[in-house]
Amino acid sequence: MQPTPWVDMLRLVPEAERTKLVIVLVNGTELCVDTIIRYEESFVVMRGRVGGQVEEARGFFVPYDQMLYLRLDRVMKVDELQAFFTTPPAEQVVSSPDRVPEVPVLDAPTPPIPTDAATASRLLVERIRAARANLAARFPSSTG
Repeated sequence: MQPTPWVDMLRLVPEAERTKLVIVLVNGTELCVDTIIRYEESFVVMRGRVGGQVEEARGFFVPYDQMLYLRLDRVMKVDELQAFFTTPPAEQVVSSPDRVPEVPVLDAPTPPIPTDAATASRLLVERIRAARANLAARFPSSTG
């Protein structure tokens, strides 16, 4: 498969869903995406981890010819998948055979990973509470 179709497929996945994206390679290795840094002519640069491992924030240079398929690692409804094709992408994709579009650089730097257990635990609890609050706001309980 040529690089442009892979870039087009990766761009279909909304930014909010990218942390659930898994790239499966032809040798069966799964790469769990954290952030896609940029698209090059023959490979994608990303940050993530190898599936089944806990070491996060590793850098990967993944050749397009080694990709087998992409997977969103969560339960998906049909209308959610269809929305990927009906909503306009965040930026216009330029389909030029001699130029692969770049991913915009994030304004905010990635926060460092805490090394002490107390800070890591506190940050994890904060993330869990924020996720629960977000879910509660999106799906209010009908019970009183």
